[in-house]
Amino acid sequence: MRNKILAVFGIITYILSVLSSAQNLQGDYVASAALIVISAVAIVAFTIMAIIYLWQRSRMLSVLFILLTIIVLILTFAQELILPSYGSVVVILLNIFKMLKLVIFILVIIKLFKSN
Repeated sequence: MRNKILAVFGIITYILSVLSSAQNLQGDYVASAALIVISAVAIVAFTIMAIIYLWQRSRMLSVLFILLTIIVLILTFAQELILPSYGSVVVILLNIFKMLKLVIFILVIIKLFKSN
């Protein structure tokens, strides 16, 4: 039963991340700082727990999940801080890796629901 609770927690963290990433037309975040912090802590907690849980059951899936998480994090920092002059290339790469991470996230949730 613990794995199903973890899967539901993952879905909740995804919904929180979508809610906390809302921006207005000027690019400012609409969500409160508390919601953004709660969302970030929940995402980190879910990622760590899911990797620990899936490590013995599906090592390749957990390696892909952590690898894509790190790549998306690095590209997000690169887009915001380091490489504003290469913005379009970084945005394209970031979007590609975010889509790949979403697919792997869905596979993680499915694996958590199916495992006993």
